[in-house]
Amino acid sequence: MAQNNLPVGFDSADGVTPLRPQPSGSTGPYAQLGTPAPDGGVQVIGNDNGNPTIENDPNFPIIERAEQATSQNKLKMAWSACLYYIALYGRGTFVTDSFLNVWRVLSSSIQRVRSGEQVGEFSLTLESISFDSPPDEYQDIPVELGINIINHPRYFWALFPTKDDYNTTVTLQGGSGPTTTTVANIKQTLIRQIQTYQDAPYFPPTNSSVLNYEGLLQNQIVSAITNSTIQITVGGTSYTYTNTAVASEEIGAAFYAAGEIIQKLWYQLDTPYLAGRQVTWTQYYFAPVYLNPGGYLEDPVGIVPDYFFSPTQNPYTTVYDQFAQINPQAYSSDGTTGGTVNISWLRKADEVEYQRTWFRITRTWIGSPIGHWDAQLFSNLDRPNLLNYNQYPNVPQAYLPLVNQVFT
Repeated sequence: MAQNNLPVGFDSADGVTPLRPQPSGSTGPYAQLGTPAPDGGVQVIGNDNGNPTIENDPNFPIIERAEQATSQNKLKMAWSACLYYIALYGRGTFVTDSFLNVWRVLSSSIQRVRSGEQVGEFSLTLESISFDSPPDEYQDIPVELGINIINHPRYFWALFPTKDDYNTTVTLQGGSGPTTTTVANIKQTLIRQIQTYQDAPYFPPTNSSVLNYEGLLQNQIVSAITNSTIQITVGGTSYTYTNTAVASEEIGAAFYAAGEIIQKLWYQLDTPYLAGRQVTWTQYYFAPVYLNPGGYLEDPVGIVPDYFFSPTQNPYTTVYDQFAQINPQAYSSDGTTGGTVNISWLRKADEVEYQRTWFRITRTWIGSPIGHWDAQLFSNLDRPNLLNYNQYPNVPQAYLPLVNQVFT
């Protein structure tokens, strides 16, 4: 069998177009196949200068641009040539047309034209890998975050220390005299008290010394929080802190939050429902692309195209702009309907899937109320070292300080 110059892509065996040797990468001269004015009655038995006589169906090629560009062609030739080409053009074979567009064989088929004659039709369906990749895909669905009640935005803002809390001190009484500790230490102690209570949230019977001890401990925690009084250990010595409105309104809010959490635990509301958003954006590529490992805080707004995120096709508006009015407790910057929308986004690792011709890349973000994603664990900055150990704790690349440590 002579060299292979079948028309592919936008080409046809019109007797005029110089056809490249196939498959892609083949060497050899270009060749013209067919006749300038193809006729259904043209004989195709025989050869033309060593090449099999091939005629293009006058209604082909057909080019379709939809989910992806495809090309269909139908050629008449000797049946022996059909048998040769069906073996050569298997699914996945790369071919290149005269416009240098690269195509991939999707399917090939042969069919006898008339019984008793050694004439057949060779049909070839190709898909483009030079242009018209499938359109992007997008999904935005609610996901249940499954948070512990301490992390609920109703309480998180009051209980978790801020950067300033590590530099603000309060006075403790007891020991050999008054001393000071940080507001952060007070809040962290309250969190530990809640966790201690949470380990056994029911008042047990008193017929066991161990259970009786646990019941007394829980009673002590409830009493301390109710009276806004807490025991703090500094340098191995126990001190007492009693909060009043004059002492610290901020610490007062922490005591109130702790008290309400314990009441919710009585009703087993330790994992209240709170929904976040999971955004996935999928693109198709003809070659592998660099992947993102995820695991850090990143806002998809500005990365995902505006036509997925903006109801007004304006980059300054998003589909989340009413969250603060609808659910200010969880998604408002100041907890009121007048605040701005505040969403914390975690970038997840990219997924890649190869489908016939394309690499399908899926990028995912999960949005939650501020505070759900830890700033240190989900930082995309350098990991900490001894040189930045004592930086402010709200700087993601700094280590969190130990309790009782006062920053100056």
